[in-house]
Amino acid sequence: MIQEILVQHVEPEKRDEYIKVFGEILTKANYAGSHGIKFFASIEDPSRVILMIEWDSVEAHTQHRGTPTHNAMREATSKYQTVKSDGGHFLMHVVKN
Repeated sequence: MIQEILVQHVEPEKRDEYIKVFGEILTKANYAGSHGIKFFASIEDPSRVILMIEWDSVEAHTQHRGTPTHNAMREATSKYQTVKSDGGHFLMHVVKN
């Protein structure tokens, strides 16, 4: 399993709406190969959101790029973002549970 981790910036007053809308879209899309979806809302910076999605593999994630469902998701969520997302794919190393 790999983690897709994105750091995103939105207008602070629209952050909760963004998380709700984006979460509903991701849940409805039900992308094959995706598992847990988590959003982290920054306490110190109310414009900052981190999205983490667990995927079977990088390929499981990238196979959805460019599909009508993916394109609609990008269009719906991009209007909230004030800066382009920064992120990538990561392997998790657990030190302590």
